[in-house]
Amino acid sequence: MIERQVWFVSRPERDPKFHREALIALQEATNGFTVNWKGGREYHKRFEEILARDGLKRENISEDGSGGRTWAAMLRNFGYCYLNDEGVLLATKVGMAIISGIKVRENITKQILTLQIPNAYYLEPSFRPKFDEGFRIRPARFLIKLTNRAELDYYVTKEEITFFALTSKLDTDLDTVVSNIIDFRKSDDVAKVAIKARIAEAFEHRERADNQARSFEEAYSDVAHTFMLICDYTELVEYFRKDALRIQPAKSSEVAEKISFFDSRYPYNTRYLISPERMAENNGLDVDSYKATPYRCVAPASNRGKTDRKAQRILAGIPDFDSLSKSDIVEKLVSEFSVREAEKIAQEIKQQEYKSLNADFIEGYLNETNDRSFEDKTGDILKAIGFEVDMRPRPVKGTTTEIEILVKWEEHFLGLIDSKNYRPKFPLSSNLASYMGAEYIPNYDGYEGRNINFFGYVTSGAFSGESNLRKVTSVAQRAIGKEVNGIMLNAATLLAFLDYCIENGLTRQQRLSLFLNAVKNKAYLTFDEFFKNTEEV
Repeated sequence: MIERQVWFVSRPERDPKFHREALIALQEATNGFTVNWKGGREYHKRFEEILARDGLKRENISEDGSGGRTWAAMLRNFGYCYLNDEGVLLATKVGMAIISGIKVRENITKQILTLQIPNAYYLEPSFRPKFDEGFRIRPARFLIKLTNRAELDYYVTKEEITFFALTSKLDTDLDTVVSNIIDFRKSDDVAKVAIKARIAEAFEHRERADNQARSFEEAYSDVAHTFMLICDYTELVEYFRKDALRIQPAKSSEVAEKISFFDSRYPYNTRYLISPERMAENNGLDVDSYKATPYRCVAPASNRGKTDRKAQRILAGIPDFDSLSKSDIVEKLVSEFSVREAEKIAQEIKQQEYKSLNADFIEGYLNETNDRSFEDKTGDILKAIGFEVDMRPRPVKGTTTEIEILVKWEEHFLGLIDSKNYRPKFPLSSNLASYMGAEYIPNYDGYEGRNINFFGYVTSGAFSGESNLRKVTSVAQRAIGKEVNGIMLNAATLLAFLDYCIENGLTRQQRLSLFLNAVKNKAYLTFDEFFKNTEEV
């Protein structure tokens, strides 16, 4: 299937001022967000009936509840709710705040300005066709910034949005789009037709029509209209119907300041890389759930901007800033900064609580190609979870066996983690299982007077061989005379667990307890699978 090359937003209702009523109707239709929505056509139809009853849609009810699914898709698109692994539609924190009437306009505005491609909804299997992998953009923020350009006289037309903005894939495409619009405005009518035809041919993912440009404009001007409406709701721009978005030049500085605030407070969310569920939950925080992230809105040219970018690069390997002391941060920075400057930067970082996973770390870890760096970053995550971590320690017995990661907790316990940067899949073979049970475990049992409590595998991607976890247990029992259970999980799931812990303010002991409870000779490909097994049996 050809991938989407143009922005999209589900639009059964274009005006955001009715989002709250739609959410209340969805809450009623799903018995308080408790039913299985996936495949539950009776609930889809019920939602549609309630929408019609409340005057939110026409009374013609579809046979299969497709109208209800379309409205729910819109609400999921804006992060008010999401579908979990069991098919239950759950409200996010911001969704519940809006339903409860708490800062409704502020919360809806926040969801509009944090809407991005991709997001949790766009990554669901049912969303077709998928967006091209090159997308990394916040559409509403992009349009407001575009409108706020003096070179465009602080306006942009629906036609220009349709052909130049909707086909942009990156937030950084802004200057290119401005330049293209200026050239378009200078062109005569014949040249304009040719430019539009060229764009339609390059970006149309649907089946070709006889008049490609006209077909493209008819289809996507409706999308442009919806984005213009939701931008108008933020009150940062004005939408002159069927014409353009505009900003009064006198308000330009105020608009730029507000958008800069959003860029700093709500950076591009990369959690879709670790888990659509974690993405939905994080993006669905209400306006009072402030999560800071350092160095996410850096001026490009100033000396301070260059310093911040340098610090950002060095600190990209830290998963959780709150887990480090000031001296820990200084230690990482002094490789390229003076001690005095490193201490100043560290002091600025420690002056505020972040309570958020470092976005730079997410991308770096999940795309790591160097095996040793992957091991080190896995160790950093385990340290942030609450373990004491020894990297590549010498065994108590033997000289040839060396585990990548050894974790310790309390006074007497330790665990062994084998880090596997295999792509696309790591197969836990019978031979590897035997090696863990017969070599690693007996050779490290008694390390610093501690007892082996568990073993594990962290993989960079997919895996197989879950049944061989039990083989490790069996082999180890023969070797050291006690039962040692294991766990296997991929990097995204491990990262999602840490993200959950940080966001919910879990203590070190709570983090360790949850993690250790999941050690049941089971393998986890998703955070949802993992989390269901963290309850103590």
